[in-house]
Amino acid sequence: MTAENEAFSRVVIDAQLADQGWNTRDLSCVRYEYMLPDGTWADYVLCDRHGRSIAVIEAKRFSVSPGDAAGQAQGYAQQLNVPYIFLANGKEILFWEWQTEAFPRPVKTFFKQDDLERRFATRQLRQDPLAIPIDKRIAGRDYQMACIDTLCREIAHGRRKLLVEMATGTGKTRMAAAFIKRLFQANAITRVLFLVDRIPLAKQAEDAFAEHLPDYPCYVLRAGRRFQDEKQITITTLQSMVNIYGEYSAGYFDLIISDECHRSIYGKWSGVLKHFDGIQIGLTATPCVSGDNSPDEEDKLFVRDTLRFFEVDKPTFVYKLKDAIREGYLAPYQIYKAKTVKTAAEGGFEVKRDELDWSAMDAETRADFEILFGDRADSLLLTRHCHSTKRHIPLHYSRPSSTRA
Repeated sequence: MTAENEAFSRVVIDAQLADQGWNTRDLSCVRYEYMLPDGTWADYVLCDRHGRSIAVIEAKRFSVSPGDAAGQAQGYAQQLNVPYIFLANGKEILFWEWQTEAFPRPVKTFFKQDDLERRFATRQLRQDPLAIPIDKRIAGRDYQMACIDTLCREIAHGRRKLLVEMATGTGKTRMAAAFIKRLFQANAITRVLFLVDRIPLAKQAEDAFAEHLPDYPCYVLRAGRRFQDEKQITITTLQSMVNIYGEYSAGYFDLIISDECHRSIYGKWSGVLKHFDGIQIGLTATPCVSGDNSPDEEDKLFVRDTLRFFEVDKPTFVYKLKDAIREGYLAPYQIYKAKTVKTAAEGGFEVKRDELDWSAMDAETRADFEILFGDRADSLLLTRHCHSTKRHIPLHYSRPSSTRA
């Protein structure tokens, strides 16, 4: 029964590999039951297009957790001198860069051959991103550079989900562009997905990247289109990807940045983000603090779900509105309260004489209202058909003392 179970798992694994373009009948591409120098056998060895080994797959039957085979697979990878391990049982797939990471992590699919090759190539050339200077022409403010350094340090420590809270108007897109450039120059990434919550914002991001990252081609993916493999930065919405992302392997993107992530990571759309194995970075201007005291229950839910998705108790980096105002990057704001023009309902509405700003009226409008009020000193019922003027009715405008942030 055990053999039958494992054999069935391998049938499923073969199909999963074929789904990602692996030619399971080509022994220069996928090798089965491959004998190793110590006489043991690796279940599968995946090769690059030149027939060189780059990954091993350890297959287990359905009833065995794939993670239980990590030590066994590591021994195979050491003998083959390959950096990548997949652990699978037909239901789950774990991926492990065992030379740099302590534990394997779940992924949605095996990686396509070219996705593995790209990752392998970056390993040979990768530098420490912290050793690459930040392009200050893109993001030269102290807090922007501090954010980039913080993200790079956290990634170096093995974190794969990070959250940035940065006030509106403080240059999140410029910071993201400088961060992306640093990782490209360090050969740490080869493909980026930049997500926005509306297509008009995608065009703005494309213009910004074209200006600041001219050496790294980008494009806007619209609904119904396919990824452009030759481009390095894909800008789109989750909704535009929802019908096609399943056609690509989990290893297609190395870095995923979600702008205004608090509005875009929920419901059915979140499956797109969960599909890809790239490092996930969320950008938001909305305060994200666990145990938020906001009276709005929906806001509390967004904060809680955002923190949960990025697996943090608090944002990885924070630059608040009050910080930007204090340091002179944003102007202080003032709050004004005003009454707006009333809209006539079917039954009319009451207008009091002291609600009207008589000083703002021209002579003709003032005369019209004097006639309408007549001897009635206090109020007037106006309907859509009772008054003789179609001019704007200026109501009383109240301006209390300003409130500084």
